[in-house]
Amino acid sequence: MTRMELERVLTLNRIWQPIATVVVKQALTLVFRGRARVVCPETYQMFDWGQWLNEKAVRSDAHVIEHDYIRTAHLQVRKPEVITLAKYAGYPNTGVPYSRRGVFERDNGQCQYCGIFVHKRAMTIDHVLPVSRGGATSWPNCVLACQRCNHIKSNRLPAEAGMALRNQPVQPTRDQLILSGVNLNDRWKPFLNEKHVKVKA
Repeated sequence: MTRMELERVLTLNRIWQPIATVVVKQALTLVFRGRARVVCPETYQMFDWGQWLNEKAVRSDAHVIEHDYIRTAHLQVRKPEVITLAKYAGYPNTGVPYSRRGVFERDNGQCQYCGIFVHKRAMTIDHVLPVSRGGATSWPNCVLACQRCNHIKSNRLPAEAGMALRNQPVQPTRDQLILSGVNLNDRWKPFLNEKHVKVKA
């Protein structure tokens, strides 16, 4: 995986609610096609593709901090850090409904018993309090588990199986799901509800 693929751009909907992070190449493609605009984190000014090139592109031989720019044959273009979609206004600021995918993202793809990373196709959901004993399928009672740990725990409580949870399951906020497994860019903070964002050390 290249450095470009690891770098992320915060994506806001039309009413400036965070809805995702995308790779730099995808962000630039959205702006180039007129489906998004770049947002300056300091001034909140928005730029379409032409405006971004006029303001944030320099000659290919100019001296710049290379990490901050993408080099083309004739230009070096500043990488965006935040974009806003031109039309899409989805994801109202409401609670996050329970989903298997959400559990996977909340738990960062790790088994909550042994800590190994689990592929989505091999994931299982464990009910901390088993369904057979009245446990609900809900955020506070479900965790991501590898098949081995789920089999060992079976229809028991973790303590009964001699197992311990790595993290207490909670209902995540939308910001936490969006930023799960992503390095938080400090310049995103004005666009996020900081009290809901769990910043990983």
